[in-house]
Amino acid sequence: MKICHINRKKHKPVYQIRWDSQKDFLYKLRKTFVQSYVILKSQKELFDKKNAAQKHFRTHMEGGQQEVMIFSPINANTIKVKEFIVIKNEWNDLFQRLVQENVFGWIFDNKDKEYLIQKSTVWHNVTKFNAHKNAVNVIYYLANTKKKLLYIGKADDFGKRVKPGKKHQSMPGDWDKFKYDIIRPEFANILTRIEDHTIRTTASIIKNKKQYPSLDIGNYTLVNDTWKKL
Repeated sequence: MKICHINRKKHKPVYQIRWDSQKDFLYKLRKTFVQSYVILKSQKELFDKKNAAQKHFRTHMEGGQQEVMIFSPINANTIKVKEFIVIKNEWNDLFQRLVQENVFGWIFDNKDKEYLIQKSTVWHNVTKFNAHKNAVNVIYYLANTKKKLLYIGKADDFGKRVKPGKKHQSMPGDWDKFKYDIIRPEFANILTRIEDHTIRTTASIIKNKKQYPSLDIGNYTLVNDTWKKL
């Protein structure tokens, strides 16, 4: 599903949705209607603990807790979604940040909480960078497809660490592709170790600037030059 902003009236955004992926839409719903998301997930958590034998969960939100959106079909593949009632309080900014960092997703949705990475993106063109600049706790990859160069780094805040169009460490400023892995919050304290391991592993596969023993697969060169060989 693809979501793109259409217009904004009275501070209520309208989105056009194309059904080819659910993740982006769910993320926007959770962040926009964050109070409903937290309340419903909390109720479901209690239900699962108290009613192990029952399979059907029914919400019981009070009138003052209910948020509303409007769905307007455009055609067989496109729907417009507009905010109608959004409840805001002093917790919204904090809760939206927790949604953005997928803390709630880790608590509520994932059965295997030991897995290191909570999200791994596909390769994006540099023109899409602003849509991803708020990612936190990431191992990121920058590629220069013309010069066949690859750079791997870490960032607590992706947008503050990396600037499109500018030289980044040993990577020339004309890099044009990027991707990243979001590390789960509980592993953020070892982000540097994860970065070092990722660089060393990649260097063992493709050409690198430190003459690290490599299989020399493909025609890309790893440009990182400040990592430890071990």
